[in-house]
Amino acid sequence: MKSIPFRNKFLLMAFFLIGMNACNDSLDIADPNRLSSEQFYENEDQAVAAVDAIYNTLIIDGMYQRITPIYNDGRSDELSSRSPWTFMTGFSSFTLPATDGATEIFWAGHYIMVSRANQVLENIPNIEGMSSDLKERLLGQAYFLRALAYFNLTNVQDIVPLILETPKGSESFYPSNAEVTQEMIYAQVKEDLGNAISRLPVNYDNVSGPDRGQEGRATKGAAQSLLGTVHLYEGNYSEALPLFRDVVTSGEYSLAPNYADLFSQDPAKEKSNPGRIFWAEFTTSANSDFNWGGDPTVNWRQFLALTPTYSVGDFFDFYPTRFLYDEMRKERTVDGKLDPRYHATILSYEPADGYTTAYGVDWAARGFKEGDYFIKKYTNAVDGADAFTSGFNYHIIRYADVLLMYAECLANTGNMSEAAKMVQQVRDRANLPDREAEFATYSLSQFMTQLEHERIMELAIEGKRWYDIKRWGYLDNSAKLSELKAHDFEFNTYTTGKDYIPIPQSELDRNVNLVGNSAN
Repeated sequence: MKSIPFRNKFLLMAFFLIGMNACNDSLDIADPNRLSSEQFYENEDQAVAAVDAIYNTLIIDGMYQRITPIYNDGRSDELSSRSPWTFMTGFSSFTLPATDGATEIFWAGHYIMVSRANQVLENIPNIEGMSSDLKERLLGQAYFLRALAYFNLTNVQDIVPLILETPKGSESFYPSNAEVTQEMIYAQVKEDLGNAISRLPVNYDNVSGPDRGQEGRATKGAAQSLLGTVHLYEGNYSEALPLFRDVVTSGEYSLAPNYADLFSQDPAKEKSNPGRIFWAEFTTSANSDFNWGGDPTVNWRQFLALTPTYSVGDFFDFYPTRFLYDEMRKERTVDGKLDPRYHATILSYEPADGYTTAYGVDWAARGFKEGDYFIKKYTNAVDGADAFTSGFNYHIIRYADVLLMYAECLANTGNMSEAAKMVQQVRDRANLPDREAEFATYSLSQFMTQLEHERIMELAIEGKRWYDIKRWGYLDNSAKLSELKAHDFEFNTYTTGKDYIPIPQSELDRNVNLVGNSAN
């Protein structure tokens, strides 16, 4: 199986020249290294390259290289920030000002993805002579990726501009969000995902075209999973349920036998993992140019910057809360050991389970004490490899999350026995006691309490907990908010409306039609 060839094809794309027709002709100077859209989109190869360029956005700082994961993990009660960078301590403690220049990173990264997807959706339908099946698959991927970008944007910054076409003149360069609501953005995300589902294959094993056998491209299962998640976030369990059920019964996915293999830099283990549905692909390349953002080059390193950010041996900007540490040690396996998911998530000294090293050396020799604990997931804590050549693929959608969301929908629509079965399926992979019969007798309240624990165990430090806190209404419930404050001191400075990241002040200054959100 081949991964998407991000490195070369997209380098010819002209991402930022759309709309130049509005300028004076005397300023239209041709750049031979950057083709305009009028010069591009002429054949099948260019169509594929244009879609590859959308995927490339996944691995820049504003997307999944660093900022999107830390926004979600930092604001949860799983991690606290100790960073010297006030940007990180600011969003983690809900005190980030709109004037902080780093707020632009997420915004810019996601709108680059939107812009590239819009260009594809506008131009590929006009290419003559290419396979209609390939054309539909490419359009489906563009719809999926635009939906993903807007799903993130509205969940992080709420009322963002809905830009669904490339700018055609000066007015469209200054979009307004004054009348935009999250409901409107979710409606567009759902429409895009519907368009994606109807066009995408379940896999690329048997398609006919240059994308045959390629891994990492959006699939029907990925689009169904994301659409189900949107409905779930809206509290619409009955709409989400059949989407998750289709993914679960598709036969395309299953739980990998070894949980730790989900977080391996070994390409062979990553490619053989049946539980990944959609991910951002990073490599262990040591190329000269770091992939923080900007125009990609053939020298891009493509490393996961989350690794040095979370590693105690590097930037060490975040650390696990005592709440997460204690929560993950609550239940033992059938043979009396700590849950293996704990060992893949938290780095600590556990000689009874055979864990006595950190970063490839003895625990004490590394300077750590018994009782110390740090982040292990997505870090180089096992072997101490160079954090700046980190090649962990970042999971955006994976099967275990779908199983647990499906269980939540089943429980909330009255099918507790089937919900219990889904939860126990996830527990079985961790070698935990069989409690399916017990869970099947739970009330909805009891089941949701158990599900909260199960989701932490399976998905800790993967950006999911923050959204569980939000969608379950914990921030608006005084008792639950008190619990969050006990879990993580950073919630002591939370105030209503600060669950969003402010729209960058620099954007508000540039665009008079833009208004701030509740965090501004």
